[in-house]
Amino acid sequence: MTIHHLHKPCAVSPAMDVPKLTIKIVESEDERFKAMLVRAIVYMHEQLCPYSEEFDLNDHTATQIVGLTDEGEPVLTARIRYFNGFAKIERLAIRKEYRGYGYAHRLLSFVMNVCRQKGFTRFYLHAQARLQSFYEGYGFRVVGDDFSFSEHDYIEMEMNEREHHVQPSRHIGQAPMHLNRPENNAHHAGPLEHGLFQSPPRTVVIEGGRA
Repeated sequence: MTIHHLHKPCAVSPAMDVPKLTIKIVESEDERFKAMLVRAIVYMHEQLCPYSEEFDLNDHTATQIVGLTDEGEPVLTARIRYFNGFAKIERLAIRKEYRGYGYAHRLLSFVMNVCRQKGFTRFYLHAQARLQSFYEGYGFRVVGDDFSFSEHDYIEMEMNEREHHVQPSRHIGQAPMHLNRPENNAHHAGPLEHGLFQSPPRTVVIEGGRA
């Protein structure tokens, strides 16, 4: 299992005792359960969002992200869904007692880097109106009209990066095994590239001194 540590400078006082945190792609049912728990705590309990509006079938097709302390305590989560031409960032949540440590910056940066690994340069999200300036700091801009659900005001925001990222389609016909790499470790050779599942060498039978 590969653990991803993302260290991004943030506006946290040096005197603060910042809990160590690992942000990673969900790799097990235990981690998935913890990610769902964070959403239940933040959206259902704190923001009074109905269960039917918080959890949906998209949870089965999205890339789920979770943040864990060294003790395995779930702290934050997010999910990513992929569309033709853009990645949609959803369900960002941090438990109240862990806010103020700069984890929101680390979470958003981690999520966007996962998208970049897949070649996306256009990002889209629904932000609560009170968080507009936070996302604008990353280059997001407001598009469309305001809307609301679960009695909270939201805005559409998107960002287009000029920097080019290698599209997965570039590997077709050139490096087929690259697309088999595990989701959590796309920059390193996967098990199929290490020859673990290669066919054994063919045995040549020699008869009468001739192959």
